[in-house]
Amino acid sequence: MHVLSLRDDLFLLAHDDAGKLIIQVASISAGLAGATLIDLLLSRRIAVVDGRLDVIDPSASGDEETDATIEAIAENTAPCGPRAWVSWISHGAYERVGDALSTAGVVRRATARRLGVVPVSRCLPENAEDLVRVRSRLRYAILDRDLPDASTAALCGLVRVLRLESSLLLSMSTSDLLLALERMTGENQVTVRQVTNAVDAVITAATYR
Repeated sequence: MHVLSLRDDLFLLAHDDAGKLIIQVASISAGLAGATLIDLLLSRRIAVVDGRLDVIDPSASGDEETDATIEAIAENTAPCGPRAWVSWISHGAYERVGDALSTAGVVRRATARRLGVVPVSRCLPENAEDLVRVRSRLRYAILDRDLPDASTAALCGLVRVLRLESSLLLSMSTSDLLLALERMTGENQVTVRQVTNAVDAVITAATYR
């Protein structure tokens, strides 16, 4: 059974109920790269040391994207921080993560035709409860007074940066929802916030490229 990671949860949230990607590929790719790094930080597999990423635990996880990321960081000799790694990992990340989730049976890909002519790709969860679970988890964190766990707080930060708040289907104004997500983000570790800020910076740079 495939256990969904922070990266997988973010992938699901980036699609509407019809399976359509609701943000740009470049944006979700940067978000997925950031989610991979945050998962590794929270599991203490990597750390930010003097502004650069270093590997603490190089053991294989069995997840191809995770293991490739750890290997790349371990082999790198240049002093590269979160922004550089988010930028590098993001290339092709949406396609890679989608392929992995499809192979694992978590999502299925389909092609619809807009106006009967233009092909449009769709990516639907095999189990609709997976998306319901992720949405419910974030809704609870936003509406409850208790502090969320580290992974949920990190996901809130990525949702805010990627502007995926509409995917939560909450009856709140956009401004109030963004403020709530920002409050959750404040609970993140400093290094997690550094990665989230790196995702934001990479997206902004791509926008004005």
